Formats: sequence, C-alpha cells, structure tokens
Amino acid sequence: MDKYNFRSIGYFLRVADTLNFTQAADELYITQPALSKCIKQLEEEVGVSLFNRSTKKVELTEGGKLLYNEWKIWHNRSEELLHEARMLNGIGATKIKIGIVEFGGVVNKVMPVIEDYDDAHPEFEVDFEILGFSDLARKLKSGELDFIITLNTEIDANSKSIHVRNLMGLQLYIIVPQKNHFYNNDTLTFKDLKDETFCVFTDNYSDEARSSIITHCKSEGFIPKDIKFFSNMRSLEMTIAHSEYITIGYDTFFDSNAKMKLFPIEDAIGDHGLVFAWKGELKKTTTELFNYLQKVFENQKA
Repeated sequence: MDKYNFRSIGYFLRVADTLNFTQAADELYITQPALSKCIKQLEEEVGVSLFNRSTKKVELTEGGKLLYNEWKIWHNRSEELLHEARMLNGIGATKIKIGIVEFGGVVNKVMPVIEDYDDAHPEFEVDFEILGFSDLARKLKSGELDFIITLNTEIDANSKSIHVRNLMGLQLYIIVPQKNHFYNNDTLTFKDLKDETFCVFTDNYSDEARSSIITHCKSEGFIPKDIKFFSNMRSLEMTIAHSEYITIGYDTFFDSNAKMKLFPIEDAIGDHGLVFAWKGELKKTTTELFNYLQKVFENQKA
C-alpha cells in the first residue's frame, strides 16, 4: 500500500462517494482540474481505470468498486490510527489554522506542500480555509487563523500588529482572453488598454485591486473606459475566459491559462509577491511550517 499516496486515495474515495468531481473538489478545497489530475495519476499508478466518465454522469468501474471497498476500510482505519498516534505523542495534536487566497494556481502549489507536511507530522493537525482577500484579513485580525498566505499588496503596510515574510515573488501581467483583439499580439503595454473593459474585484473582496488598476491607467494618461466588478475569483475567471474583457493580475490567479494570454508588465508599480502573514507573536509550530514551505519553494525555483 505504501506505493500509493494516502492523500490520493482519500481523494478517490471522496469522488467515489459523491460521483461528482466538482462537488468533491469543493469539499476537498482544491480545484476540479487538480482533482482530475490526481485521480488520473492514481489510475496510472495502479494500472486500473477507476471511473467511467461521460458528460452526463460519473460512475465507478468494476475495478474501481473493488478497490473502493478495500481502500475505504484501510483509509478509515489509518485515520483512526493516526489520531491515536497523535494522542500518544502528547495531550493532543497541536492545531495550526491556515488561510489561503482562493487563486487556483496558489491553492494547487501550496496545498500539496501543506498536506505532505501534515502527513509527516502527526503531532500537528493542520486545518485550512480557502478564502478571498478581505475574509482572510478579517479572520487573521480576529485570531480565527494562525497565519494566511496572500498577496503582499493586500496587507496593510501601516498595521503594526500584522507581520509579513516573503514566500515567493510574482510577475504582474495583462491577462487577455482568446476573444479579445489583442490576443494574437506579440507584445502589449498598459497604454494600449485605454479603450478596453477591465474586470476588477469589488472593494469588499479586495482592498487594493481597483485602486491599483486605476493607478496604473492614470500613470499612462487615461481612465478605464469601463470596469466590471466581481465579488469572487470564480466569477471573474469565468467571465474573462468567455468574453472580450481583460484584467490585470498574476498567472497564479488561474488554475489553467488555456483560454488566456499573459503579457508581462515590465514597469509594474511596486513589488509583487506571495507572502506569509501573521498577527502578534509567531508560534514555534507555525514557524516550522513556514520554514518548510519556504524551503520547498526555494528548491522549486533552483
């Protein structure tokens, strides 16, 4: 059994229970493409097709049913043993509560690292929430989260109670869908966008997005012709993918850029990056997890 990833089997069981990849992905706090990729890798590892997929329904294959029955028993027992092991190592597992910004690219990059850490440290119990910028900041300030992973531009630089450490740098892009007339360009600059409609997060979702885009436009001598506002990441992503509208952001916004083209903004205002933010004194357990995350990302860049 050690050949197969404990997490992947858990994902398989959740899809088998729901027979719906989208629902299972929501319950697992990952994106649907990431879940599908994980299941496909598991099928390749075991050499068995686990699901029959069609546009109308998902169902287990005969082989999938056989493995489901055995893996369900094994998985449940493993979780029980893991809980017992955590209890034996102390009065109980130390909980670490994490908030992650709900960008597909960020979630898919960060979550596997956190889950690997969680599997390797039974003395910790890692809980996480996938949220928008404003909700992350609110829950961090209220103490509901030990730390958050978000954009540096979304952290109040004047707040003395919130501390920040860089996790990785990010490139700012003009994001253009296939239906936009700029899609086939080789290059694109901000000054070219004076007649475009921008997709922007509402102020309730992001404290910074609207003001940042307007600042960039003003620096090139124009005000956006039109702005469409969105209160969450999913609705903005779907609109961009199926319209002529553009946005300004990072490749980490989206799980897949298949229907979009990204033009780097070379003269972006300010530094941009993914950061690790916390309130007050950083706990030893939280420091260890952050150092682990930072080391993994540094190795990925090398």
